[in-house]
Amino acid sequence: MRPKIIIISFTVIIGTVLSFYIVGQESKGTNEIGSQVTQNPEPVVQVTNPGETEVKLMPDYIQIGRLQAKVPKDWKKEQPSSSMRIAQFRLPGNDGDGELVIFSGIGGSIDANLNRWYGQFKSETENSVSESAIRSKSQIKDMDVTFSYVEGTYLKSSMGMGGTKTEMPNYALLAAIVATPDGLYYFKGTGPKSTMDSHKVNFEIFIRSIESLL
Repeated sequence: MRPKIIIISFTVIIGTVLSFYIVGQESKGTNEIGSQVTQNPEPVVQVTNPGETEVKLMPDYIQIGRLQAKVPKDWKKEQPSSSMRIAQFRLPGNDGDGELVIFSGIGGSIDANLNRWYGQFKSETENSVSESAIRSKSQIKDMDVTFSYVEGTYLKSSMGMGGTKTEMPNYALLAAIVATPDGLYYFKGTGPKSTMDSHKVNFEIFIRSIESLL
């Protein structure tokens, strides 16, 4: 065989072998990259409750609806006994415990709800309950607040508005209605007069600590 033909044949064989080698390496590289992508995917960011604003409470504050407030240490948080209540607290006292319940979205004006609460008391003096009621207004952190205090015989209903009423003499009402960006919030405290009187200062501090979460 002529040397020229031998050289050409050898060159073709070498070229073919190199081609197969290069293709094999590229395929191997592609498989390795694919394997790496499968084994180490980019982290996926998950959003929990899209559109929900994260609630950040101040130290020692608790959430009440769309509000936050600092609750006095001796108040006992309880499970609300009615679906209408958004929060409920037990206020300890030597003559019996008081109860603070909190509502929102119950409708009616401030005066209408206060008069309804006054109607749950019977006067122990010559003046009517509404006449003897103490009321004041204040502005706390751009929120209008109406405070009220009444004392007398509490007509405690055992089964809602139409139930049998038990007369509880020497009782008091300690209340506040707060106009917040989320609407009116109603704070109604009832209990033995001595108990409610002992919590007057803490009640006002509690109301004045309120911050809107909106």
